[in-house]
Amino acid sequence: MKKNIWENVYYRLKDPVEIKLAILYVIFYADIPVSDVELKHCMLEATSVDFLDLCDIIGQLISENHMKTVWRDEMDKYVLTPSGEDMISMFENKLLPSVKNSLKHSVDQYYKNETSRKSLRCDVVPITDQLFQVELELKEGKTSLLALSLFAGNKNKALSMCRGFRHNPYEAYEKITALLTEFDEEDNQ
Repeated sequence: MKKNIWENVYYRLKDPVEIKLAILYVIFYADIPVSDVELKHCMLEATSVDFLDLCDIIGQLISENHMKTVWRDEMDKYVLTPSGEDMISMFENKLLPSVKNSLKHSVDQYYKNETSRKSLRCDVVPITDQLFQVELELKEGKTSLLALSLFAGNKNKALSMCRGFRHNPYEAYEKITALLTEFDEEDNQ
């Protein structure tokens, strides 16, 4: 069997304009705010770009107002500005198809792994020194199925509620949905 010698060959991005377009394309394709770590991970995974050039060009894109930072999920994340959206719309065809495919694959793989980890969230939040609440969230992809904040009282009860939610979050979702739609079923009788 003949080995494919081109299998692990990356396209080396050296031209600053190509690097700028690739960065804008990652944010455009992800279609959600992207953190600095996520952006660099996807760029380095998909292409063979120099890390220092990458950092420098991210700064240039911000200073040129093609992208900006916004506060999401308790951290700064990058989004495209209208001029950045215009730039990637006009010049997306200047990126090689192999580079775009590699960037798409990298973004898809990264967020596939991230979304499976972030599909369930349960936090114990102190209200006072002795009182706590739990914040529960269940997601399916980008869609939030359940987002709920409940008063728990003491810390042990809050921890118990989190364990119960983590054990079977879909059952909790189904029970809450059934409880809330029970009123409609009584009216129809």
